[in-house]
Amino acid sequence: MTQLWLSPRLKSAVIIILCIIAVIASIQTTGLTRALIELIAFGSLIWLALSKPDIKQHDV
Repeated sequence: MTQLWLSPRLKSAVIIILCIIAVIASIQTTGLTRALIELIAFGSLIWLALSKPDIKQHDV
Protein backbone atom coordinates (compact mmCIF):
# COMPACT_ATOMS: atom_id res chain seq x y z
CA MET A 1 0.00 0.00 0.00
CA THR A 2 2.82 2.41 0.84
CA GLN A 3 4.45 1.68 -2.51
CA LEU A 4 1.24 2.61 -4.34
CA TRP A 5 0.78 5.79 -2.29
CA LEU A 6 4.28 7.02 -3.07
CA SER A 7 4.11 6.30 -6.79
CA PRO A 8 4.88 9.43 -8.84
CA ARG A 9 1.72 9.22 -10.94
CA LEU A 10 -0.63 8.93 -7.96
CA LYS A 11 1.27 11.63 -6.09
CA SER A 12 0.83 14.03 -9.03
CA ALA A 13 -2.88 13.27 -9.25
CA VAL A 14 -3.40 13.87 -5.53
CA ILE A 15 -1.53 17.19 -5.71
CA ILE A 16 -3.76 18.37 -8.56
CA ILE A 17 -6.92 17.25 -6.76
CA LEU A 18 -5.88 19.03 -3.55
CA CYS A 19 -5.21 22.24 -5.46
CA ILE A 20 -8.63 22.03 -7.13
CA ILE A 21 -10.28 21.47 -3.74
CA ALA A 22 -8.51 24.54 -2.30
CA VAL A 23 -9.59 26.72 -5.24
CA ILE A 24 -13.20 25.55 -5.05
CA ALA A 25 -13.23 26.14 -1.30
CA SER A 26 -11.94 29.67 -1.86
CA ILE A 27 -14.68 30.42 -4.37
CA GLN A 28 -17.69 28.60 -2.90
CA THR A 29 -17.32 28.88 0.90
CA THR A 30 -16.62 31.52 3.52
CA GLY A 31 -15.47 31.80 7.09
CA LEU A 32 -14.46 28.85 9.20
CA THR A 33 -15.51 26.25 6.62
CA ARG A 34 -13.23 27.81 4.02
CA ALA A 35 -10.35 28.08 6.46
CA LEU A 36 -10.62 24.43 7.54
CA ILE A 37 -10.87 23.09 3.99
CA GLU A 38 -7.87 25.16 2.86
CA LEU A 39 -5.88 24.18 5.95
CA ILE A 40 -6.45 20.49 5.29
CA ALA A 41 -5.71 20.82 1.56
CA PHE A 42 -2.50 22.80 1.99
CA GLY A 43 -1.38 20.70 4.95
CA SER A 44 -1.75 17.63 2.75
CA LEU A 45 0.20 19.33 -0.04
CA ILE A 46 3.05 20.10 2.33
CA TRP A 47 3.02 16.51 3.61
CA LEU A 48 3.22 15.19 0.05
CA ALA A 49 6.00 17.62 -0.84
CA LEU A 50 8.08 16.61 2.18
CA SER A 51 7.45 12.87 1.86
CA LYS A 52 9.94 10.46 0.33
CA PRO A 53 11.26 11.92 -2.95
CA ASP A 54 10.67 10.17 -6.25
CA ILE A 55 14.32 10.46 -7.29
CA LYS A 56 15.98 7.11 -7.86
CA GLN A 57 19.77 7.07 -7.67
CA HIS A 58 21.89 4.51 -9.43
CA ASP A 59 25.12 3.24 -7.93
CA VAL A 60 28.09 3.83 -10.19
